[in-house]
Amino acid sequence: MSVAVCSMFVSCTIDLGTLQNISTKEFKTDQRYELALKQQTYTANSLEDCVNLALKAVPNSAFLRNAKVSSKGKKVTVVADVWSASKKRAEKNPELALDKYKRPKGQTSKDLVTGFDKSNFKVGMKVSWNHPKAGKGQGQIVKIFGEMAQIDKIIDSEGKPGKSTRLPLNILKPMKNK
Repeated sequence: MSVAVCSMFVSCTIDLGTLQNISTKEFKTDQRYELALKQQTYTANSLEDCVNLALKAVPNSAFLRNAKVSSKGKKVTVVADVWSASKKRAEKNPELALDKYKRPKGQTSKDLVTGFDKSNFKVGMKVSWNHPKAGKGQGQIVKIFGEMAQIDKIIDSEGKPGKSTRLPLNILKPMKNK
């Protein structure tokens, strides 16, 4: 009688659970994937061997989804969907409301990156700057040509007067009049 009871327990299938996603390969989150095989069964000595069998069954496979894992004796069985890398290019996120590459007419990419607007500067305006190459200082715009400004009445970071210089408008900051 005890042999019959023991053989019933050994031959019973034990449900070990369900896994949402499982893989033994590294897969990229920015890659596009598609369903390759739906609800396929794989049996091996371990869960890792089952996953490897499933991934070897499909070229470019990346992971298993909705995997139901069970065990019968010393064998593990996995029933899962196999997903593989898609040959199509990943699409841009359609939920993205702001298109960071779109800009108003007449605005250059240089203007877009810094938030710089050339129309904010006028001859006679007092400006300051703090730039790794140009140094630190303040002065008054005497002439604007293209993206450059001629600056006079310069005072450097130590409060000493400096020579007239040309600086790009995009490094200048308007100063408030006192």
